[in-house]
Amino acid sequence: MRYTILFQAIFATAAQSAATSGCRKPLPGSIERGGARNTNSLEFVTSNGTVREYGLHIPTSYDDNTPNPLAFSFHGRTRTWQEQEEISGMSNETMNPNYLVVYPQGINEQWQGDPEAMGYDDVDFTLELLANLSSVYCLDTNKIYAAGKSNGGAFAANVLACHSKASGVFAAFGGISGAYYQGDSEDDCNAATVPIPCNASRSPIPVFTTHGDADETIPYDGGPRRDRCLPNLPHFMTEWSERNGLGASNATSSLYHKDVVRYYYGNNKYSDVNVHYRVHGLGHYWPSLANGSSVDATPLLLNFWDKWTLDAVNATPSATSSSSTTSPASTTSSISSASASSAGNIMQVSAQQWAIGGLGVFSWLLFA
Repeated sequence: MRYTILFQAIFATAAQSAATSGCRKPLPGSIERGGARNTNSLEFVTSNGTVREYGLHIPTSYDDNTPNPLAFSFHGRTRTWQEQEEISGMSNETMNPNYLVVYPQGINEQWQGDPEAMGYDDVDFTLELLANLSSVYCLDTNKIYAAGKSNGGAFAANVLACHSKASGVFAAFGGISGAYYQGDSEDDCNAATVPIPCNASRSPIPVFTTHGDADETIPYDGGPRRDRCLPNLPHFMTEWSERNGLGASNATSSLYHKDVVRYYYGNNKYSDVNVHYRVHGLGHYWPSLANGSSVDATPLLLNFWDKWTLDAVNATPSATSSSSTTSPASTTSSISSASASSAGNIMQVSAQQWAIGGLGVFSWLLFA
């Protein structure tokens, strides 16, 4: 079926914040703002008539005259948006005072990218929902982000980040305990070399990931699972770095009494654009102090996003390849791609893409 999606966001010139058409509009009367207890349970009807559910957190600090950052937070397979809100803590205003957060609900409690997620397109749903939110709320189009856990983490950091349209809309991505399934069989699965196709429309793209090395559901070292092949985390992150022209080398630092190792790729211009946290002894969880982890992932993720906005750099074919020269306060060492690494990238689209005569119209023609 052939269909057309029009995503229209009206904003100011490139020298100013990229404000959506929802700015200067009061909040709808039924919408509440504040912490997790005030998260709004809403429905959205897609262009093909499918009714989709989602939660929406509006921070207390929301101002309809000031463009605000927005994050999509995708739940894991067999889970709900309410569970995702709880485990991520992204509606906790102590950790997240500024971001609007969207918690979509997956069809059959799963997302595109899972072996059983067939017959529907969650990328188009996400872009349609974003277009709708942009027309109602005052958002900054340079500060739109996506992350998730497990199947939801893979949808954000692999499916959306590698999609030709979505990769030009979201500023940065996050995968927490991501299930990055590849291929169509688990036969001859080599977790260190399995191909990871990607059709991102820009480079570099910032990607933040974290994974427990005791994860028995989606093993850190990857391998065959559910008739697919899971890449190991070093391979997944190195692939991102090499796509971004940053090479395969990375630097490391030990944190939290050596319970966490931080791996990062980058160069002098784009330092720490690809970041990965390996959490020792952690299972299939979103890292938080509440589940026994030595670190809360959410503040780290939000700090990473704060650094990488869509207009953070000029559009370039790729970043200049080199390993980061930034030295963390703790001991660091360069390691090869055979070790755990990190990845991500950042980038903005050019002013020509974003602004036409001072006002921009964002539109895509998508075909199925």
